Amino acid sequence: MKLIGIQDRLEKLAEGQPGPTPSFTSINLLELILYLGKESPVGRKRLSSKLELGEGVVRNMLSRLEKAGIIKITKEGCVLTPEGLRMYEEISSVLIEKGQVDIPIPWSHPYNYVIVLKKRSHLVRIGLEQRDAAVRAGAEGAIVMTYVNNELHMPGVSILSIERPDFASQVIEKVRPEEGDVIIIAGAKDYRRAKYGALAAAQTIL
Repeated sequence: MKLIGIQDRLEKLAEGQPGPTPSFTSINLLELILYLGKESPVGRKRLSSKLELGEGVVRNMLSRLEKAGIIKITKEGCVLTPEGLRMYEEISSVLIEKGQVDIPIPWSHPYNYVIVLKKRSHLVRIGLEQRDAAVRAGAEGAIVMTYVNNELHMPGVSILSIERPDFASQVIEKVRPEEGDVIIIAGAKDYRRAKYGALAAAQTIL
């Protein structure tokens, strides 16, 4: 499976759910796979707590992933199958979660969540698609930046390393991007929404 197909595959896995509204999204599946790649085996109750989702929702997600051959449910808990591990490794080779980072961001949202996408700058035009995805997922706002030619950019808007050198230098120092990386910072009133928004934005360029 090519990395370019991961977003489509996650969305396909989230489709066709019963009821008037879906109980989970492709972003929930992305978060679950990332978590299982780092922590497994994990029981359903622990997953429910970590993902802040109801046990019924988590059960539906696990059932969908098990049918797709991505996870296996054992007595000890849920684990990724070889296919699931390949998917996790492809995602985690590109998507790096930095989490909450102490950067003086020009907004009043108390929480932020930072994700770096390796070598994805060529896929970002002006960052609107990523910002919109973050807001739809519950974030209050998002900043999308690229690191090109040793400078921090807001694609199609400005070169932050020139226009906001203090801010740019702090982002570079604390996030440590490499050439061609995308930096997404989502802000929200709570940590959960900031993280979910950042993952939603990141998924658009997986």
